[in-house]
Amino acid sequence: MEDDMELKIPTPEQAYWGLRAMKAVALADGTLDDSERQVMQAVQRVFGTNHEVAGLEPITPEELALNLPDPQIRRQLVNGLIVMSLIDREVSPREAELVGQFAAALQVTAPEVANLRHVVKRELFHLRLDLARRFWLREKVTEIWKQEGLRGLVKFAAGMVGKYEDPTVAARYQALAQYPAGSLGRSYWEYCRKNGFALPGEKGGAPEPILFHDCAHILSGYGTAPEEEVQVACFSAGFQRRDPFLFVFFVLLQFHVGIRMTPITQASTGFFDPEKALIAMRRGAAMNVDLNHGWDYWPVMGEQVEELRRRYNILPIEAFRTRSESESEPVC
Repeated sequence: MEDDMELKIPTPEQAYWGLRAMKAVALADGTLDDSERQVMQAVQRVFGTNHEVAGLEPITPEELALNLPDPQIRRQLVNGLIVMSLIDREVSPREAELVGQFAAALQVTAPEVANLRHVVKRELFHLRLDLARRFWLREKVTEIWKQEGLRGLVKFAAGMVGKYEDPTVAARYQALAQYPAGSLGRSYWEYCRKNGFALPGEKGGAPEPILFHDCAHILSGYGTAPEEEVQVACFSAGFQRRDPFLFVFFVLLQFHVGIRMTPITQASTGFFDPEKALIAMRRGAAMNVDLNHGWDYWPVMGEQVEELRRRYNILPIEAFRTRSESESEPVC
C-alpha cells in the first residue's frame, strides 16, 4: 500500500475476484491446505461475504485486471496474495512468481513482491537489509541525526543494545509511577514493570525514540506474547501512513514463517491468525492519528487511556468481529 493508509472494504463482487486470485496463488504449489483455506474464510468473515471456497475457480492475472479496476483494492489484494503465499510457512518459487505476475497485471508496485524472491532463495541478508532500510528505524535515525548529531546516534545505538544509562532520563520515566491510575504515563510504567522491561535511561532500557511502539501496545490493548505482537504490528499497519504493509510482512516472517529478522527477538512459527490480523488492521485504519509519525506522547501522558482511545477513534475489537472469539480458528 502507499502513503495515506486507507483500508477499503471490498464489495461482494470485488471480494469474489480477489478470492479467486488468492485461490490461484494457494494452488500454485498444487494444494490448498488448511491454513490457506482459513485465510480465505477469515477474509470473508471480516469483510462480510460468504462465497463457497470449494466452488471458486482460480483466475489469471489478466482476467483479474479486467474485472478489478479500483487502485486501492488492487493494492490491498496484492498484499493479501503475499500473505497467502506465506501462510503455510513456506513460499514456493511458483507462488512467488504468480504473485509477481498478479502485481504486474494490476500495476501495483510492492517491494514485498521482490522480497518474496529473497525468501524463496533464502537470501536472508538481502531480505533483512531491505526491510531494515525501509523500516521506521531509518527514519528515527535520520530524525536523531538532525536533532542531536553524532552524540544522539551513539546514545540511540547504545540504547538499542541495552548499553545506555542516563539517571536524568530514567528519573523522568520513574516519576510516571506517580501519575493517575489509568493514565497513559502510569499505564506505561506498569507495562514496563509487569513485563520486566527497563525504563528509558535505566540499564537495558529501550531508547526513547521507539517508545511509540509501547504506546501502541497500551492504546490498542494488545499484550507482548508473540500472537499479540503480530496483532499490534497489524494495528500499526492500519494507522501507519507510510509503507504500512511492511509491518505485516515483518511479523509474518518473524512470528509465523520463522525467519529471524531482528537480533533482539527469537523467531517463532505459527502465530499469524488471519482473522485477528485483519481486525487489528481495521482498528488501526479507523484511527485519526499516526502514532509513528509526528505524534508526541509526553503532552498526553497524564491523560486517561480510555479518553485517548475515544479521541484517536481506537474502537474495541468487538466493533469489527462478526462472530465470537471462541469460534475463531487460528492458523497453526
